Amino acid sequence: MRHAPAATVKPIFDMLSAKEVQKRRESLLGALGSASPTYHLFDCIDNVSFFAKDHEGVLLAANQYLVELYEFEKEAELIGRTDFDLLPRRLAEKFRRDDLQIMKSREPATKIVEIFLNRQGIPSWFLTSKYPILSHDGKVLGVMGIIQDYHQRHQTFSNEQGLGRTMNHIHAHFREKLIIRDLAKLCQISLRQFERKFQSYFNLTPQQYIIKMRIHESCDLLSKQKMPIGEIAIELGFYDQSSFTVQFKKTMGLTPLQYRKQFL
Repeated sequence: MRHAPAATVKPIFDMLSAKEVQKRRESLLGALGSASPTYHLFDCIDNVSFFAKDHEGVLLAANQYLVELYEFEKEAELIGRTDFDLLPRRLAEKFRRDDLQIMKSREPATKIVEIFLNRQGIPSWFLTSKYPILSHDGKVLGVMGIIQDYHQRHQTFSNEQGLGRTMNHIHAHFREKLIIRDLAKLCQISLRQFERKFQSYFNLTPQQYIIKMRIHESCDLLSKQKMPIGEIAIELGFYDQSSFTVQFKKTMGLTPLQYRKQFL
């Protein structure tokens, strides 16, 4: 007995118009309110914090990782506060400037390498991505974003064969003049391969990474020692105080002297 050919089942997306898909999308996303806190999905990813602030910088949503980072137990204990309630003023002021710029431009800022507080309350490097929050009618409501532990990327990069030796060399000798081609040789890969791989992990070139390390170290020297700023610049491998000041302000948002005055 011959059987009739089975009817072909068309995928549902072939049957829906673009207008219908958009309508369903808006309906679904509109239903994702406080009863469905999708941002808690970020707790399924190690070492990732999520936050959402209104246009005045008030925290109104956070995943559990961020809640515990600030040494609270529940999200309800954290929301209603601002960065100025939770962070050193220099960090809070920088984050507020960044938030205002994102809301003004309506453009996201992704994979920003910046200083944040780790779980021990110590300033460390993190990777931050921020997006403006827009209402259905296009009004800017605030900013949301994620913060990733930069140290974890270093560990992942270092775990690759040959790369750990290079990272250890950078961390031991970042105060000295480092030749990027020599770092690539330590990995036993070409300069182009090394730079591409490094950039994919850190969103920075090797040279930018080295400068970030020097700036981080300078923060400790400026806050804890009375060493002249010019000496700090030379100690950390900068050409002179002027070049150090340019790089410091570019990273921290204020000059080395302004930074030091906060601790006097």
